[in-house]
Amino acid sequence: MTEENRRDAISKELRQARLAREAARLLENASLYNDALSRLYYALFHTLVALLLTEGVEPRRHRGLPHLLGTHFPTLLGAADIALVTRAATYRDLADYERTWQATAEIVAEATGEIDLLLGRVRQHLIDKGWTAGAD
Repeated sequence: MTEENRRDAISKELRQARLAREAARLLENASLYNDALSRLYYALFHTLVALLLTEGVEPRRHRGLPHLLGTHFPTLLGAADIALVTRAATYRDLADYERTWQATAEIVAEATGEIDLLLGRVRQHLIDKGWTAGAD
């Protein structure tokens, strides 16, 4: 993958992340908490895929994401960040596939707060390293 292709792919991932984050906000406001958690996970997923693309790495499976992040970004992302990625994936699985599980406003608010902090740090890293101007 050329650097130009990587930049284009990163831009597209960040766009998808932004759209998913906005959808999560709208769904939370509508009290659709399971759907909000699912979209929140995808906002995180697309942002982290953009980060991995800076190293020319693209995850093949959602479950492989924490390992790839720990391998390629051990100084940027600590154990708590990797645990958050895993927790967000678990929430997505529960929200999307467990008929009896229902997220609450409190779960969504806590997840949103934690994920938004991580999204901000990763976006700032991408800006600092020159991969995006921040408008994506």
